[in-house]
Amino acid sequence: MISAFLASIVEAWQELRVHKVRVLMSLIGVGVAVCGLTLVVGFGNMMQKGLVDDFERSGGRDSTYMFSVVSPSGETSAADAEKISDAIEQAQSRFDIDYVSATGQSELRLQSPTGSIDATLTIVDADYEVMHRVRVEHGRWFTAADAENMAPAIVADQVFLDQYGLDAGALPATVDLPGHQAGVATVIGSVASPSYAEMGTFYALSAQAEKFGPTVSRPTEFEMWLPPDVAQQLSKQVTSDLKRQLPGYTIDSYRSDFAEDAAGALGPVQNVLLAISILILFMGMLGLINISMVTIQQRIREIGIRRSFGATSRRIFFSVMMESVVATTVAGAIGVLIAVLVLKAPIVGQVLFDGMVTPQVPFSAVIVGMLVSIGIGALAGLVPALVAMRVRIIDAIRA
Repeated sequence: MISAFLASIVEAWQELRVHKVRVLMSLIGVGVAVCGLTLVVGFGNMMQKGLVDDFERSGGRDSTYMFSVVSPSGETSAADAEKISDAIEQAQSRFDIDYVSATGQSELRLQSPTGSIDATLTIVDADYEVMHRVRVEHGRWFTAADAENMAPAIVADQVFLDQYGLDAGALPATVDLPGHQAGVATVIGSVASPSYAEMGTFYALSAQAEKFGPTVSRPTEFEMWLPPDVAQQLSKQVTSDLKRQLPGYTIDSYRSDFAEDAAGALGPVQNVLLAISILILFMGMLGLINISMVTIQQRIREIGIRRSFGATSRRIFFSVMMESVVATTVAGAIGVLIAVLVLKAPIVGQVLFDGMVTPQVPFSAVIVGMLVSIGIGALAGLVPALVAMRVRIIDAIRA
């Protein structure tokens, strides 16, 4: 059976070489259509992945919940901040939550070697890296041991490093920060800056927030990445537990991620482009059917001679069908290859994913393109194959 199948493929390829001029234009149409279909599927998946990643960097992973804690007096003292932090740790341990991070921001003015600069200080915990898909380009992210450092560790973005006059490739480096008893902090890593950023940003651990000046304190807002299937129920349980631990405190919780927005952001556009690609593919299939029918009418003598030498109707049917399948598979493979090269082109990443990390070309787009090309070949070869299997020896004599 395997030998017969391989022989049919070889025979189909030889027939295509003989009739290549007749089918070339229709195959070009099929190849272009498959290329367009692969581009639509690949582009849609890449944009969807890119948007999801970008949204997760700002709002957190799917089912990230924000918990805000306000003291009875409305002002958070150092003792209040410590009490709130302990309650969050107990809730994390009690409900077995893997990722929790404090979150807060302050604006600082620093003295760099070239003058004063304004920067945004973002207070976080080590889990923030995973929860927000932070990509450290140079150096490293925080570890639990960094909370014990005398000189606070920071991770800065590229805009901050440029404004301060630091080289990301020369990390770790020190910077002067206001209010710190030793006068310096250590830059242990760098991250990319958004394309729209005008002010530098750097991250610091919540345990060392007070070292950055009297205007900076431990945040009273915390993010928790909860399991999506039980996130809503679990967030209510965590809120109740915090209220039990912190009587008199005002505790609010809400979902802070944008997963639902990202899921349907490109749906309508992708559906329209997909419909256009399918229409082009259908037109290419019709052209291939017409060419195949004309070719079969001119091959009646050949098919009749093969029947006289013992070729069965099933063999004739399969042979003609495989000619179309092999042709569209080759055309589809070329179309898919062109689509992948286009999607991987640097200019595509710069134009379509400006400010985002360019996702990898999805393997599903390649699979869809190849399966569609094979399916089109089978459909386009069905009618000519049915006509060919009905040819009789007497038809060849008359021809």
